[in-house]
Amino acid sequence: MFKKSALLSLIIISLLAMACSKKLSEEQYYEKAKEAYSKHQINQALDYYKKLLAEYPNGHRAPESLFMLGFINANDLKKYDEARKYYTEFIKKYPKHELADDAQYELKTMGKDLNQLPFLKDTTNTDKKTVSARK
Repeated sequence: MFKKSALLSLIIISLLAMACSKKLSEEQYYEKAKEAYSKHQINQALDYYKKLLAEYPNGHRAPESLFMLGFINANDLKKYDEARKYYTEFIKKYPKHELADDAQYELKTMGKDLNQLPFLKDTTNTDKKTVSARK
């Protein structure tokens, strides 16, 4: 009787271990990362994006995942060196991707105060001119 229950326990533990280590699909990792990020679970989002890249380095969600690793590090964690690493890798791997310009822009403006950004300076000057004209 003891041998049967020990064997049954071993089988259950093995099945649980296999279920826990089950590899998710690329889309599942991506959706879980997006969901975690939307819930402000930053570290969990990073983990899912990293797992996606580890499991599917050439997958169709790899570019966005790599970009998001840079974005989260730059904008949420303020880890600019880490963000720079991901953005640089993104640009090198995917120079023609639709997010390549965004990655380059992020690299140029990373860590700057909002008032230092060129497009906001133009808006601020235009707003001041509009206010002056109304007086």
